[in-house]
Amino acid sequence: MPGLTIFSKNTTVDTDFAKSLLVALLALPLLCFTPLYAQGQDEQPKTESDAAIVEGSEATEEAAEEDDSLGVQVLLDEDTTADMHDDSTILRDIGVASVDDRGFMIFDTLRLWVGGAVQYDYYNIDGIYTNLGSNSSREGTNFRRLEGIFRGQISDWGEAKIQYDFDEGIFRDLYLRWVSKLSDTPTTITLGNQKEPMGLDYLSGTKFGLAQERSAPTHAFGSRRGLGVRLHRSFDLTPSERFFDYWDEDSTFMTTSLGVFTKDIENSNDTDLSVTGRITAGRTQDKRGQHIGLSLSYREGDFFRVSMRPEVREADRVTLARPDSNTASIAALEAAFNEGRLYAQAEGFAAVYRGRNDGAGGGGYLQAGWYLTENSRVYQPMWGTIRTGAGGQQLVADVFGRISHTYGEDDLSGSNSYTSLTIGSNLYYRKLRGSINILYGRSRDSINDEDSGLAFNIRTQYIF
Repeated sequence: MPGLTIFSKNTTVDTDFAKSLLVALLALPLLCFTPLYAQGQDEQPKTESDAAIVEGSEATEEAAEEDDSLGVQVLLDEDTTADMHDDSTILRDIGVASVDDRGFMIFDTLRLWVGGAVQYDYYNIDGIYTNLGSNSSREGTNFRRLEGIFRGQISDWGEAKIQYDFDEGIFRDLYLRWVSKLSDTPTTITLGNQKEPMGLDYLSGTKFGLAQERSAPTHAFGSRRGLGVRLHRSFDLTPSERFFDYWDEDSTFMTTSLGVFTKDIENSNDTDLSVTGRITAGRTQDKRGQHIGLSLSYREGDFFRVSMRPEVREADRVTLARPDSNTASIAALEAAFNEGRLYAQAEGFAAVYRGRNDGAGGGGYLQAGWYLTENSRVYQPMWGTIRTGAGGQQLVADVFGRISHTYGEDDLSGSNSYTSLTIGSNLYYRKLRGSINILYGRSRDSINDEDSGLAFNIRTQYIF
């Protein structure tokens, strides 16, 4: 009889209600299911040849059991844990080569994984980062990330995900996904709460990349999560199939994503309807990755400000303009490159708002980094995303920097802009990560008597 293994590890947190609830969520599947194991009955051999066959069969079974044990280790190692947190991972491809299907399925249909992520921040900020507060400086600690995550593989055609944020009290992801049978060029259809397909910074996320908040222009124009349906396709193009033969003798991946969404989950703007699409092209070879992409979004709803979090989670929003509009059109260009220890990426945004008070906005960022250890970033051309190459049992370290500029205007109050500079370093070891960020931000015109500020951030994270 087939059995079940839950791919998770227990963790210990304090007695705070939210953290206890997280532990309860992660433990629930362990309480509800018990592994079932099939016990076959061997017949007695009637001849020496039969005995040899049985002996060989027993040896094969022992090897299979050993492979199963190795498979469990694979499913619980650092790289696989990162894969399970990554939306671009197809669950059926994890550990397939080393895992016997026995003992991992429910009714030969469902494979389960439960995990989570905890990120804790120390911050010290002043000036424009606290422009809405009564004090010129602020210091403290808080949970940046407190998530419980459930993912399930449904036969060989589908997946389900539940990602609950205990800090914000919302389901960031809550979806069902159909996956085509092609592994190298997959097609997926995702229905439910999910990220909209816009921007490399947002889709790659902060969990595995740079330990910064998303750039200010990304937060203002390209950071959208909504309820909807999304189609994603990947194409592997040979040189003869490309319009431009820039990469000789290499295959190039292209991706297309298109979705229809409603109800912003993470944004204060009230979106009634949005249509968002993205197309990318990229390739990877010998630890070198190259990527370009374009995203477009048309939105209807209530858009009343051009503002962003100034690249510090605990900082007050910086509002640059106050349009009063019911439509928004957004375009974004993106590019990335990595070779060996070096990596760099850039994005630019442009937005137009139409309504009672028209407005516009835009901006961009450039960031680059260098691994101090023998590591490199991992470009995923079939998804058009990037993930750090950190993991394993050796310490990994890098240094990075980013400069960004964000602009907003409206027909009544005029315009303003914000510029930010960040430098920092990441340290990775197995499933732990620590980082230090130092930021300087400045607006062209003062906001609530503040036009500049400094921020210092220390972050620690554990994913499982």
